[in-house]
Amino acid sequence: MKQLLTIITELNIAITFFFLAYQLLYKRDSNFNNRRAFLLTGMLISFLVPFINIHFNLPVQALNSSVISLEGVLINAGGDPVSHGSIPFIELLILTYIAVSAFFLIRLFVSVVRVLYKAMISKATILEGKKVILNSDFHASSFFTYIFMDPCKTSDEDMRIILNHESYHVRLLHSFDRILAELLLSISWFNPAVWLLRKAIVVNHEYQADNRVIEQGTDQVSYQLTILNQYIGSASISNQFSNHIKNRINMLNKKYKKGSFWKSSVLLPISFVLFFFMACSNEGASDENTTKSATPAEEEIFYVVEEMPQWPGSDDMIMSVRNFIAKNLKYPEKAIEQGAEGKVFIHFLVTKTGDVVIPKPSQLPPEQADDGSENEVVVVAYRPLTEGQDMPEEEIVQLFKDESVRVLELMPDLIPGKQRGKAVNVIFTMPITFKLQ
Repeated sequence: MKQLLTIITELNIAITFFFLAYQLLYKRDSNFNNRRAFLLTGMLISFLVPFINIHFNLPVQALNSSVISLEGVLINAGGDPVSHGSIPFIELLILTYIAVSAFFLIRLFVSVVRVLYKAMISKATILEGKKVILNSDFHASSFFTYIFMDPCKTSDEDMRIILNHESYHVRLLHSFDRILAELLLSISWFNPAVWLLRKAIVVNHEYQADNRVIEQGTDQVSYQLTILNQYIGSASISNQFSNHIKNRINMLNKKYKKGSFWKSSVLLPISFVLFFFMACSNEGASDENTTKSATPAEEEIFYVVEEMPQWPGSDDMIMSVRNFIAKNLKYPEKAIEQGAEGKVFIHFLVTKTGDVVIPKPSQLPPEQADDGSENEVVVVAYRPLTEGQDMPEEEIVQLFKDESVRVLELMPDLIPGKQRGKAVNVIFTMPITFKLQ
């Protein structure tokens, strides 16, 4: 699920970046073909950004190395294991996102089905060699090859002009852009830039079709009157004159300068910047701050790698490990009898073959190897709760260690982590708290 969150975040950063560039470059540009190309290409590239990995060998200053510490597990004697951490909030956030996205996707599907159903059951006629579907539920509009008109709201004198306008929507495949924009909105509904982007696409479609009709030789004044009649009929202009209609008529009357090719060429550097900052893996940094060299006879052990180990069938390896340990770990009976509690830090290694093993003391990080511990499992806290216990402290400590190792050895093989596409060894550590209720 966290991987999904990352993909959505990168997608929305990319689309916001492209929309801001569009606003800066094309706000007063009447080259509607270039505007459409920029918007469409920006959407397509944004969809690709989260899924492209580009590797660069860059010198990066080394960072402090440390083993990945997983969130702890609390084991209660006589009770259910409890996992600690902020995962439930993240899961709730992602589930809410999925639910809202599903609503938008279902709404889109229902809308498409409704249009297709109306096209099937409505009366059709041929006007100027074009098939037109007559239905009072739709104002003059089009969907791919279908052209809809409301015969009750369209006069004969306006019919030809409106038909011309909608025919250009069909020829230019504007419905493809609309569907793509609606899909983007369904998965990025929380991003204001996506709502503005969808509006920009719709408005540009109208500008583009208007421009084609005028270039064909239609009288500009008659065309503007047709637009007014189509949307407001005999209603008061002061009450019904929307911004959308204002903008269309203004665009017809004003002489905006057509943009040059350099505006479209901006897509290349924007794409490069996005790929560099969001899709690249810094191999130079990985070499210097994720690798730990063990003894010469042993293989390298990594702390963090480009592709972290994964639990089979799960997108969240960390939570799966925690759930597995919490489900299988048992409070030692002898420790319960002695009234003993303890906190264990257990290290485990996911090998390049996917095995989960206990590391050797020489494979532990230097800062932990220097703390005087010689074991791969370290009890950092222990206290007896009953007086007069007859079991030596060392044996109770060993009980906690043995139980932790037992469960770890039951863990199934994982999907190994990878560095530069090669499977490698990755080390983790997890705190486990044994606490009597």
